[in-house]
Amino acid sequence: ASDADDPTYGNSAKLVYSILEGQPYFSVEPQTGIIRTALPNMDREARQEYNVVIQAKDMGGHMGGLSGTTKVTITLTDVNDNPPKFPQSVYAMSVSEDAVPGEEVGRLKAKDPDLGENGLVSYRLLDGDGVNVFEI
Repeated sequence: ASDADDPTYGNSAKLVYSILEGQPYFSVEPQTGIIRTALPNMDREARQEYNVVIQAKDMGGHMGGLSGTTKVTITLTDVNDNPPKFPQSVYAMSVSEDAVPGEEVGRLKAKDPDLGENGLVSYRLLDGDGVNVFEI
């Protein structure tokens, strides 16, 4: 923010910043206007966007000073903080003993709530009786 008052005359042009909306998630440094996170472990999957209202008050924030406000929309970006999950923990499938190689036995789909590359899922066989018989 800026103030058109003469900076050489008292505190008329001295600005003090405060946060009117957005707590407890964010804070603002009173002298600089720098907005900072105030809580650890914010989760984009729970809430992606925050609306913050910042006030700038002249005269160093003292009585009689004028103020202005602005709205800031803060969007959390995604990090890879969620593992893929299958809807079921166990699946049962069957296939004919005379099935030809490459015949589909079944489909599985895991979901990952992360976005973009963070949400891409890849599959592989780890263990079991058919680890050398089946492929993905």
